[in-house]
This record gives sequence, structure tokens and C-alpha cells, in this order.
Amino acid sequence: MARLFSPGKIKQLSLKNRVVALPVFTGYALPDGRVSPLMLGHYGRLASSGAGMVVVPNVAVTQRGRTSERSLFLDHDRHIPELRRLADVIKKQGALASIQLNHAGRYAVSGPPLLPSPMGPDEILSNVSVLKSFMEGFSFYHRFGLTAHLAKMTAGWTLGMTDDQISRIIRQFGDAAHRAVQAGFEMIELHGATGYLIAQFLSPATNRREPPWGGSAEHRMGFSLEIIREIKARVPAHIPLGFRLILDEISENGITRDQALDLAQALESAGIDYLSATIGTYQTMFLPEVAKQLARPGYLTDLTRDLKARVSVPVVISGRIISPALAEKILKQGAADLIGLGRPLLADSRWIAKARRRERIVGCKNCHTCFREVALGQSILCERWPRAVQDRIRLENSFTSRNGYRTLIVISSLSDLETVKFHAENRAPIHKGILDRHLFIDTGDEVFLKAAQKYAQWSERFYSKRLNRPRVENIFLRDVRDPVGAVLSQLRAQFGIVCLFHNGEAPWKAEILRKIPAHVVAFRGGNHPNIKKVLVPCDLSAVTHMQIRVARHLFHGRRDSEFDFVHVSQDPEWAAAKWKRITAYYPHKNLDRLTVIRPEVHETTADILVQKIAHQRYGCLVMGRRGGLARLRRRIFGSVSQRLLDEFPDRTFGIIG
Repeated sequence: MARLFSPGKIKQLSLKNRVVALPVFTGYALPDGRVSPLMLGHYGRLASSGAGMVVVPNVAVTQRGRTSERSLFLDHDRHIPELRRLADVIKKQGALASIQLNHAGRYAVSGPPLLPSPMGPDEILSNVSVLKSFMEGFSFYHRFGLTAHLAKMTAGWTLGMTDDQISRIIRQFGDAAHRAVQAGFEMIELHGATGYLIAQFLSPATNRREPPWGGSAEHRMGFSLEIIREIKARVPAHIPLGFRLILDEISENGITRDQALDLAQALESAGIDYLSATIGTYQTMFLPEVAKQLARPGYLTDLTRDLKARVSVPVVISGRIISPALAEKILKQGAADLIGLGRPLLADSRWIAKARRRERIVGCKNCHTCFREVALGQSILCERWPRAVQDRIRLENSFTSRNGYRTLIVISSLSDLETVKFHAENRAPIHKGILDRHLFIDTGDEVFLKAAQKYAQWSERFYSKRLNRPRVENIFLRDVRDPVGAVLSQLRAQFGIVCLFHNGEAPWKAEILRKIPAHVVAFRGGNHPNIKKVLVPCDLSAVTHMQIRVARHLFHGRRDSEFDFVHVSQDPEWAAAKWKRITAYYPHKNLDRLTVIRPEVHETTADILVQKIAHQRYGCLVMGRRGGLARLRRRIFGSVSQRLLDEFPDRTFGIIG
């Protein structure tokens, strides 16, 4: 493995080895385009795998150019701090941090799709029909949904882009590149493959414009070259600029090998510092004859060898480099300068370490589970991952799909006002950009209404001073006759957390707790003074991951908070091992140890927790809903949670489905 683990170089930047973690789209971003904790953990693990360079994929230069509802986008300066956290996670592990900028073009999921040239009805039908092989991998239910999605998307394929739209997109690439450098990324890559907008301009099959943006191959390159010029003018000269290059579209009238090699030379002349090779687009890669070709290990070797003969910049090869021996052979033959690992590194994050020690590597099954999950709008999964990890990611996806950290705070009495102010002063939000909502429910009490208006003014001043911006919006509902219906209606407006306060005179609040959707986290706020002393009873299932996340969300950044995680079990060794596996998936290692309690004869879990809460005076608990699946679907709390709710009316409870 002498070549594989020798230093690499792109422009003046040195790589500690020849391995590049390729830009595999994960769908881990939050729905509003920000970095999620799940994403930080994933890229932290990729960087710690030993890769010399990690590429963050598919960052949209505009929200309307997203490939997925879970894509990062970089169309505003407010995204810079979040992306800086991501770049720092990668760089702290000794890997170079690269960011891939993209516009989805006709495949954009938000806003009207953009195409170089309009398509006619027959052409649209032909494009959709070639996806039949891909669709066969889904259930009938999912096929129906994907077909509806495609029908909606292709309705906008009858319009080509205007010159003004082209100029605006070029500027947006430059703006995004400038922000990426401000966020600390050391390299920028342009996504010129897979059939997205840059590739659409390059392909004669999708670009039938007249000059200057279409016609000859030179004119079709114009869009890419102008983007490169714009970026070069906006970022420091030492920042390398790469290009994800499609070497063969494998399509009638598409980009051919010879055209791609000519393009590669033009890209190098324009200032591109490395080329990352791939083949195929969404229109071809799932056809049976093409899929068979793409399943062959090292299928790009001949093409990248030809590419190396035409350019002097480093070439990154991808294409099922499943073994270290194959990677070493490709480097020795001079077919590439850097080895790109995408799905192989996804299947086994210890691929590089195992290659050094000649250990057996867990191989990618080429089952396309990862892609199918993303196509359905979910977060990426791998069949090789432990079931607990897959469950955790599905739970995370469910929680964040409706902007999971946005909280609806229900206030209906004077005592509620006192408690919500107490909570505001004692907790710090993990995401400062999220806008929570105070829902003041007025049932005809004028005293409460005046006090609520006064509190709303106080909260605006409080958060503006604390966070330099408002963090809550205030909504007043007058003369409410059905508070349960009013709150449940509000929950449909993108809230992942609902917070109510204990009030014996408002039994409808208990009814809301029973009726909220399973993916919504319920909080029942109390006024116990020890609110920052938090007990988290864990059953060590997938829900435990979310308990950790929600507990950290409650008091993130407060050094005076105290978290105790407890598990009731007859097998402490098993519990300790399971806890170690759970906490290994978090970038923050400062989780307190797990306390395992052995129950006495005839002693229930609820009995143990009641004694512990009363003895150590915990003011906050983060629970999981318990009971069988049928009960969970009926949104009914398990007996342990319900007993603790009844026993401690002054405590704050977080209850997770």
C-alpha cells in the first residue's frame, strides 16, 4: 500500500494520503438547509476514518436549486456559521475540507425547474420512461408517490432558461463560493455530473440553445467556464477549485468520451485544479445494461487513464474501488492520482485503517439501499450498518422532517406565564436561528389577556438582547372554545416540539398530550427550582438517541446544567456495552456516564425512578413513550411515563415518541 498511503497534493495543499471521501449525498441536513447534529457526526466520522480529503456534497447555491428537501444551501450569509462548524469538524481530524457546489437544474425540488432548453411532450415522456428500471426497486406505494413527484417536476420542463436567469445562477455560484471560503472550507468543487444543471449545459442532448450558451461544444462549455471565472474572481487565489466531471453520459446524443476529454483540457486551461471522474446520469445509470457495467470493480480505470494522458492536474477516480489492492494497482498503473471512496467508505468507515493493517473490510453490497432512501426524501442508510444505527437515523429523520427543533409554547393562564418566563431564563436553545411560537389561548379572561400582552413585549426584548434577534413570534387566539383543536391545528405548521404547562384547572392539556403526533416531542413544563438537574431514564433503544439529543437541546451551552442517564437492568455489563455503542455516534464526547440500577424483587422501574427523583430532587426528566407498538400508534403514554407525570406535577417533562 505504499502508493495509497503516500502524500498527495492539489495545488499547494498537501493530503496525508491518496484517499478522498467522495461527495455522497446523505440527506442529513435540516429541512431549512442548515447543518444538523447528525451531519456533524457523519462528517466527523468520515474525517476520522483517515481520508486525506472529505468533500461535502450537493450544497445548493440557491434554495431553488436543491436536489432534495434535505440539502444544504448557501444562498445567504446566515448559513456561514453553521457550515463553519461542519468544516471545523472535518479539519480537526486532519483531513482537508472541500465543499461541492451545485444547482439541480431540472431536478430541483423547490421552485420551478431550470433547463438550458425546453423539452417537448415526447421528449419528457421518453425521459420519464427510462426511469422504469429504477422505479421497479420500490414498493407499489412508493412507486405511486415517486410517479406523482416526477409528474409535478416534469410539468416545468417545457420552459428553457432566459439569459437573465443564466447570469443570475452564475453570480450565485460566485456568491456561494465566497461564503464557503468564509466558512473555512479549503477547497471548492463544482458538480458537473449526474445530470444536474452544469451537466445539462454541457450535454448536446439537453442543451439545444443557440450561441453563446449552446450550439457547438465550445459554446456548451461557456456556462461552466463563466462559473469558473466568477468563482476565481470571488475567492483567494490559493483556494483550489475542482470539477466533478462526467466522462461518458452513456446516452444517445449525450456527452461522449472524446467530448469529455476536450472539456477536461478546457477546464484545466480555465484554472481547474483537480478533476473528479464519474460516468452516467439519472437517465442512464439504472438501465440494466448500464447497471451491470457500474457494478464492476474499478469500471472507470480505462477512462481515467485516458483522462490522465490529456491533463496535468490531479485526477480522482471513483467507481467501486472495493479493495485496497485494487486502489494500489490503479495508482501504480498511473490511471489516477487520488482514490475516491464513496459507498465503500459508507459501508465500512474503517476501510482505511483496515487497509493499513491488512484486515478484512466490510464491502458495499451494491444494493442501492442508500440511494433508494434518498430518492424517497429520507436520510441515507446502509444495509451494512447495525440495525440500531438505522433505527436511530430513521427516528432522527422523523423528528427533523417538520423542523423538529421549532417549539410551539401553549400559554393559557397566569400561572403559565410565570412558568414560561422561568423556563425562558433558564434554558438556551441549541439553534439560535429557529423561531419558536408563543400561542396565547384566551378563553375570556381579561386579566390574563393583559398579562399575556405584557409578557409578549418582555420576551421580545429579552431574546433580542440575549440573541441579538427575536426568537419567538406571539400569536393570540381569542374566545377559544376548542383549545385541543386549536393547538393540534397549530402543530401542523411545522413544529416538532409542543410545550404545555401544568395546570389542574385545564384538563384539556392532558388530552393534547395524548393526541399529539408520534414524531412531535411533548414537553410539560413545571416550576421546580432544580430545572437544570436533569434525569434521563434510558431503555437503550433507538429512542435513547433522541433522549440524548433533546436533553442537550434543552440546556445546550449552560455549564450549570447536570445530566444523569440511568437504566434499570439485571445485566449491568450488557447495559454498559450498549451505552458505549450509543454514545460513540456523537461528535460530543462529554456525555455523563450511565448509572445502571439492579431492581430488587417485586420492585418496578417506576418505583425505582420515583425514589430516585424524590431523593435527588431532579427538576427535569426526559422520557421515552413506552408500551407496545399498537399503543404507540394510539399516542398513549406508557405506564412508567404516566406514573411519573402524575407523581411529580411540578417537574418539567420531555416525552419522546
